[in-house]
Amino acid sequence: MRPVVAIIGCGPRGLSALESLFAEAAAAGVPVKALLFERSGYMGAGWIYDPEQVDGNWLNVSARAVGIWPRAEIDFGDFRIPRFPTFQEWWGLAENTNPEQADVFPLRSTMGRYLNERYKSIAGPLERKGLLEVVRGEVVRVHPGADPIGIEMKSGKVYQAGEAVLTIGHQPTAPDTQLASWLSRMEGSGPRAFADTYPIENILESGVVRPGAHIGIRGFGLAMIDVARSLSQEKGGRFEVADASTRQMVYKPGGGEVGMLVPFSLDGLPMAPKPLNQKLDTLYQPNSRQLEAYKFAVEAALSGADTPSSPGFLIRAITPVVREIFTAAALDARAHDLTDAELERVIGGWLEDEAFEHPLIVPRNLRAEATLQLFIRMATGHEKISLDYCIGHVWRHCQPTMYQLLSFAPLPDACIAAIVDLDERMKRYAYGPPVDSLQQLLALVRAGKLSLDFVADPEIESIEEGWRLSKGGESIVVHTMVNSVLDAPKIKEVTAPLPNGLLQEPGIEALHNDLGIRTAEDGQVEFSNGRTHYRLSILGRLAKGTLIGVDAISQCFGPRSEIWARGVIGRILQQGDAR
Repeated sequence: MRPVVAIIGCGPRGLSALESLFAEAAAAGVPVKALLFERSGYMGAGWIYDPEQVDGNWLNVSARAVGIWPRAEIDFGDFRIPRFPTFQEWWGLAENTNPEQADVFPLRSTMGRYLNERYKSIAGPLERKGLLEVVRGEVVRVHPGADPIGIEMKSGKVYQAGEAVLTIGHQPTAPDTQLASWLSRMEGSGPRAFADTYPIENILESGVVRPGAHIGIRGFGLAMIDVARSLSQEKGGRFEVADASTRQMVYKPGGGEVGMLVPFSLDGLPMAPKPLNQKLDTLYQPNSRQLEAYKFAVEAALSGADTPSSPGFLIRAITPVVREIFTAAALDARAHDLTDAELERVIGGWLEDEAFEHPLIVPRNLRAEATLQLFIRMATGHEKISLDYCIGHVWRHCQPTMYQLLSFAPLPDACIAAIVDLDERMKRYAYGPPVDSLQQLLALVRAGKLSLDFVADPEIESIEEGWRLSKGGESIVVHTMVNSVLDAPKIKEVTAPLPNGLLQEPGIEALHNDLGIRTAEDGQVEFSNGRTHYRLSILGRLAKGTLIGVDAISQCFGPRSEIWARGVIGRILQQGDAR
């Protein structure tokens, strides 16, 4: 009888786990069967990359930078699973594109089609050979203490497997006090509130998007941009590029849009766009010497006699790299007369304290519209580069190395939480949108369809018609609220039954109040007594903290699922020897 391995969740990370499992099984000549659980419509894509979602949802990574490994051919002897190409090969992106041409950011639905086709290319041959069984529906409980492990469905049916791995992504959390109060008001045709941004189709089909109605959007990040773009384009509006060099746009209303979109957040700080093209982006990329120096500094801190207790060692490692890039002749940076040591103190000061002020850094109190325009000019080569913009994009290029070095590093839990917080703060720059997205926001502002007057922590009052937002003596009434702040991977706040149930299992605990479950390097859950449990593993968001950097699409594929699969096949071989 073939050993059975359950993979719970078949978005990108579940697809990667499936590929890795059978690649390792074929290489070792080990017979294995996979049970694959998924409740969403498109296997491999998950709901985030649903191929049928609206065109207003864009990838936040340019086509050239999508770092998904190709799948090598898997040879079982009596049959083969064909190689599947990289995203760039599949999409037909030329290898020798003009580095001065504006980067292209694909639709999320396009990525979904790629992932779904990649899934079909492996699932078809496996199912025909009886090596894969797909179970559609929601898993509500996993019982790791059972032998074999029990996997309980919402329908009540229970499946069994020798091992199981959770590869589920974003999970719902309990609404905070503000959001809960908004949701409690929804009755009949009165004010409406949406707890989740996605799927945006729910908002579009609800009837709240109509001429003259105002919609408030809590959050000022990537999801807010998707909402603003979709609620405009899907109602007939369109964006036209007026200036190719800056990507400045004009918005042409379609007539069916809302009266005004009103985004707001606690700090009102806009995201900084990625550089317009490869030529400009390369200016922030550390060379091999700089990256090696960064890696050496981090490794030295991790292996030193004194275990780091704060992110200071990361800041010290990247500071000289940023200083060299900021002062390089190729970068048109803001002028200064600081010594290298003084400049490094400014870099470190800003990384340690987001409220740190200096003439080389864009002021936090600048109006949002002015900040957007400033960042866009930097991103397109029309403005001298500020130090914070430089730091953010050097940080982005160092992230893969940082994630590799810090995942499973022997650091105190509080230190890991502080590192995650710093990395999240840097996402305002490192995970910034394309220039086109921010130019679309400004085009909506100029067209009178989006207001930035209330973006920084407005007063919010519940009234009969909806909510009154007030700031600086001005006010506006919105009839609908959309929450575009995505749930953080804090497993203690997750409300979904499957992850919530894990914390009820004896010995399983969260790494930290703000993070996920502790796991070993191969994904096995670590219990409070320090032992691992081979029957249950976690890959992805629910292990955030043990793993650093889990949200990027590129992090779904590659070594983490391979290490997990290698461990699974190794244990199956050991059990076979024991018998």
